Amino acid sequence: MAAIVALFANVNAAGQESVAGRKLSIPPKIDGTIGEEEWSEASSFEGLVDQDSGYPIEEGGQFWLSYDDSFVYFAARLVDREPTRISATEYRTNVGLRGNDSITLQLDPFGQLSDFNQFSMNPRGASNIQISGGRAAKREWLGDIATAGRITKTGWEAEARIPWSIMRLPGPGPRDLRFNVYRDFRRHQRTYNWAYVGGGRIENFGRWTGVILPSTPDRTIKLLPFVYAGYDEDENEVLNAGLDYRTELTDQMDLVGSINPDFRNIENQVLSLDFSYFERLAAESRPFFLEGGQFFQTSWDAPIFTSQRIQGFDTGLKVFGKWDDLTNVGIMDAIDFGHENSLVGKVRRKVGPRSSVDVAYVDYDSPGLANQASFLGFNHGVGPYNLFGHHENTRDTEAGIGDRTNLGASYYNNGLRWELEWVRTTPDFLPRLGYAPEVDFEGFSGSFGLNRLTRRWGLMESGFGVSMHQFKRLDGSPYRERIGLNTSTTWKDGTDLDMGFSAENFHPYRDRVFFIGLERPRGDVYRRWAIDATFGEIGGSPYESRALSFLYRPTSMLQLSGSQQWVSYQNESHSQTILSANMDLGRDMSVSGRAVYRDGSTNGYLAFRRSGNRGAEYFLIVGDPNAETFRTSLILKVVVPFELSLGKRKTERRILSG
Repeated sequence: MAAIVALFANVNAAGQESVAGRKLSIPPKIDGTIGEEEWSEASSFEGLVDQDSGYPIEEGGQFWLSYDDSFVYFAARLVDREPTRISATEYRTNVGLRGNDSITLQLDPFGQLSDFNQFSMNPRGASNIQISGGRAAKREWLGDIATAGRITKTGWEAEARIPWSIMRLPGPGPRDLRFNVYRDFRRHQRTYNWAYVGGGRIENFGRWTGVILPSTPDRTIKLLPFVYAGYDEDENEVLNAGLDYRTELTDQMDLVGSINPDFRNIENQVLSLDFSYFERLAAESRPFFLEGGQFFQTSWDAPIFTSQRIQGFDTGLKVFGKWDDLTNVGIMDAIDFGHENSLVGKVRRKVGPRSSVDVAYVDYDSPGLANQASFLGFNHGVGPYNLFGHHENTRDTEAGIGDRTNLGASYYNNGLRWELEWVRTTPDFLPRLGYAPEVDFEGFSGSFGLNRLTRRWGLMESGFGVSMHQFKRLDGSPYRERIGLNTSTTWKDGTDLDMGFSAENFHPYRDRVFFIGLERPRGDVYRRWAIDATFGEIGGSPYESRALSFLYRPTSMLQLSGSQQWVSYQNESHSQTILSANMDLGRDMSVSGRAVYRDGSTNGYLAFRRSGNRGAEYFLIVGDPNAETFRTSLILKVVVPFELSLGKRKTERRILSG
């Protein structure tokens, strides 16, 4: 035991160590084979620990990190005792790597532990990029990285060359960057990292010291003009065009705009038939709103702005980025001429390593209707504890003036978590561009949970949770009281069993609901099946929901998925079937389709696309992806990206202490 504790302490200490910024004179070849000589100038470090517990693992890794004026260079050599079970399905650029073995370099050029970029790769060299603040998956805008990998007799290796130009940088000159390395180990179904930062230990993030950041490259404006044409049974001949554009105002601020955006041909999420007393919103999928989306987020449970409220616009413009090292700014305006105008602004100021203050404002105008909403929030973390508070106000020409206030605290460390929150919302609180599903109540909510790794009885992981809330109307009358219990058990073969029960008095009803779900193997995004069942009484009527879903990859190029749900409630029965398929025809070509059958109505579409690479993109779409029933439609869309040079970017090196 003493040896384990000592090793654990050493790993934690290693996570706090600095790695010297060493500039390469000769860049390494990115071919997936780590040559000791070509990486000899780079800094090297090693070791991995469990992300949740901090315990070291024997199947660890060795890493190399370096740079030059144009690129960051990263390499990883990872140990796996069963290399034949390494998962490496993806092979393309900028794709999701969930379900693959992968390694991720997390990098914050500002050194403030709040603006991390993530660069991931799998053993086949497939890559995924997540830029701080959010960015749409357009290669001309997102940028790309050169990656390569290979499976070896003892595990696998990967190398990456990452352009400085795809990241926001604090200006040229020497800086101390913060970083970490994460390994998603598919066979273990666990995530490991080099620097243990669990339980709020952000000070353990590695320091990459003395890195000389490059001068900013030439400023360009990236243009994505598009045109689509074809036939639609409702509109007959279809002809439309538009323009998306992006440029860097400074080395830390971006401008993104769209004129007559194409929302028609973007596949939206299909919501399940699950019962809810409150409105549900589908996930956002439109590129304009994904760009810099994190700069406009407020509270998660009652935000004053959700982009799904904006159905369409004629022209939109947003500016977002860092005003200085400690201040993030986002401003957006979307105009539908003659109908409505939506203006959003937000500022976040860091006042400590894990402390920040947020201020946001939303203004919605349409003929005869005006709505303004404001938000003030704070967040403060100390070790495994986190404190937060929000106050929101709305002013509406119809509903009047309303407000919402919530205060809370949470804790997470080594699988143990709890949260306690108090909230109060007045009857007239109405953010028309936001999401406030319930008003006129106050009270407390809380949750407690414990999740542990285990090696007994063939298990891998088990846990349980308890949640409750006690809400009443502002006049003192009863509103909602609930207690819920849930358990989760995962076996080593990936079988996962979840069960739950909730008892809620949603006055005047007494709801009692049971849930059970079984899936195998958990988390596999290529081959998995799941069965779910929910039954009980809701709103004074019996409720029953049964669902089946599957993911299947019969070949390395073809992915199939499907789901079936049946719901019975208030003497009515509903069903929904969703089937989808995607066939890769190469690194940048694919054929995909989706069919949705719901209560006798059927819709479907089929699309060929050549996209995801540089140069012109082509889309041929049969059917309307988002119609309720099938429409005879044939659309050809062409996007031709190009760039215009605007000279040197303006460099504003605003560095503040604190």
